[in-house]
Amino acid sequence: MSDNKVKVLFIGGYGRSGSTLFDRMLGQIEGFFSIGELKFVWERCFAEDQLCGCGRPFKECPFWSAVVKETFGGFEEVNVKEVMALKNSVDHAARIPLLLSPYAPAGYKERLDAYSLLLGKLFSAIKKTSGCEFIVDSSKSPSYGLILSRTPGVELYVIHLVRDSRAVSFSWQRKRARPEIYWKTVYMPRRGPIEGAIKWNISNLVIGMLRRKAKGYIRVCYEDLVERPREVMKEVSDFLGRPLKLDFIKDSTVRLKTNHTVAGNPMRFKHGAIELRPDIEWKEKMPAIRRCLVTVLTSPLLFNYGYIGRK
Repeated sequence: MSDNKVKVLFIGGYGRSGSTLFDRMLGQIEGFFSIGELKFVWERCFAEDQLCGCGRPFKECPFWSAVVKETFGGFEEVNVKEVMALKNSVDHAARIPLLLSPYAPAGYKERLDAYSLLLGKLFSAIKKTSGCEFIVDSSKSPSYGLILSRTPGVELYVIHLVRDSRAVSFSWQRKRARPEIYWKTVYMPRRGPIEGAIKWNISNLVIGMLRRKAKGYIRVCYEDLVERPREVMKEVSDFLGRPLKLDFIKDSTVRLKTNHTVAGNPMRFKHGAIELRPDIEWKEKMPAIRRCLVTVLTSPLLFNYGYIGRK
């Protein structure tokens, strides 16, 4: 029954679109729990024991230790290599055609069912441990979103978060350390304009398809979120049919508490007062050739999302 299902609020889109910020803002609301990008929990947390958003190594975090005990009986009961192999065999951009097709091979369907069942159990444990109505997952990935849409016990709500492709391309060029890998210095990956533009197009197109597969769907522009956060959160409130207490937002400042996100932008480790600023740096510093190239490659969706002609 619907009342027994886990309500998952999935933030879908493309990387560097502000999903970690949005995830954490939603996590400030009573009844909402931020988990970050759960798609990466197996390799980054179970295998590598990277830092939880609370600042502790994943396996030392009381919240996730309780979740793992509820799901598996303890960390020692998880065959991480086996789970990662299963996950990688079904959850990948190259598997999107299979996830969309009703004629996928039987072997793939069996692996997909097994992984979906595992995700369902994990989400059930997260709901029980957190005691929250909505679990916020900012994994963004289209293939992962399609898997969530068929995961047993999950009632999926999709927030399609879009950000100007040129701002996204500019962000992919920044050199940023990954503090969650605390034992050595590792930087976030960087992508060129052509690769980034193509993946921005594909990701947003596929996430848009989730409209037909989810319990609910809404599209939000990152630029609107940082320029008028209360209005955007009110739109989310109306979308969910649930009044949201937004006392953590004051003008252009949000106050964020400690979280238990498993992956995401480094800002997941910041807490306290965070000032939201309009996205204008790319307009001033992005090379003209790169900006023109990305604009041409992504122009149909830029127009559809209202970015062409936007001030």
